[in-house]
Amino acid sequence: MKYWVLSIVFCLFSIVLIAQKDYKGAVYDAKTSIPLPYVNIGIQNKGIGTVSDESGLFHLEINTADFSPVDTLVISSIGYKTIKRAVLDLEFVYNDYPKILMQPKLIALEEVVVTNPNANKEVYEVDEIVGYQNFGEKVYGYWKDNIALGGELATRIKVRKGLRKLNYLSFEVRSNPSDSVLIRVNIYDNGAIDKSPVINLNTSNKNILYTIGSRAQIVEIDLRPFDIYVRDDFIVSLELLKVYGDKAIGLVMSAKQNQYTDSYRKYASQDKWEKIEDAAMAYFLNTTLYSNKKKGNSKVAKGIKTNKKDRAVSGFVFYAGRPLAATKVTNYSTNNTAYTNEKGRYSIIAQKGDILRLESERMKVMFIKVLDKTTININMETK
Repeated sequence: MKYWVLSIVFCLFSIVLIAQKDYKGAVYDAKTSIPLPYVNIGIQNKGIGTVSDESGLFHLEINTADFSPVDTLVISSIGYKTIKRAVLDLEFVYNDYPKILMQPKLIALEEVVVTNPNANKEVYEVDEIVGYQNFGEKVYGYWKDNIALGGELATRIKVRKGLRKLNYLSFEVRSNPSDSVLIRVNIYDNGAIDKSPVINLNTSNKNILYTIGSRAQIVEIDLRPFDIYVRDDFIVSLELLKVYGDKAIGLVMSAKQNQYTDSYRKYASQDKWEKIEDAAMAYFLNTTLYSNKKKGNSKVAKGIKTNKKDRAVSGFVFYAGRPLAATKVTNYSTNNTAYTNEKGRYSIIAQKGDILRLESERMKVMFIKVLDKTTININMETK
């Protein structure tokens, strides 16, 4: 049937799996020893993969005879360094879950500054709905049968260029026979060559998780806590993490035929993307576009550069009573940056109402609003 263009289906074969082995493990944060849930584990580009459970445990059935010396097992998670191992070098332990330690990585966050190069002009926040909606068409995308954990359904969202923040993601569920389904939302940029998903734009180090209940119809997911900004076209993906209940996955969602965009799918963690042309999952998003043109009920954006007389804000940055050197202090309104010295002292040009962002290794990012005082001392917190 023509309209089932986005289906992800695994056929069931009657194969005797005598040669398969159970590769398993327990994934932990190497620094904190905390178990890591929903880590992607799979053989790169082979359609064999899974995700770790809430306790960091996973199982992966592998027949090593099917792989060559160049085939690679990949273990990846947001905020951690990727691990790669040759499939033929994997060790199979039958009575235990060997520990796999993932090293946290420092992510160089893009400085998102809402300013206008012309200081005499205002910058406005414009509410804008982007994406695609189904208006009764019989076009669907669905997960069915034995799709592996980590499988994804993605669509490229075409937008006009300009800085925008993603606020809410919505989509329509047509059918869900399971008790509930746990998904992860991934936001990717476009690949330079084939426009397929490449880099995950969620730099918050937090997974965007949502549980779809059996009676869900219109799903709305709040993206605001994750501070995701885009400047051009981007890709939205839903990833399967867990199916609750004893019924097989059969999640059906609205889609749409669209000659101006494309969709992508993968069947398991670490699998390669498959492109589906001229088709879109019906993902639509509430966004805030920052523009120098006033439209309708648009309002002036916060934290805009002005022509006020410069003044310096200064102080000390501490953790547990000790000064923190090399802390990065950024004024969101002017894009000025300063660093604390060995005594934890900083000084930066800022006006009342400006927002300061503070970043220091192993510390939570902090935001401080400048009020009347020109001396601001700050105590940081560990992640």
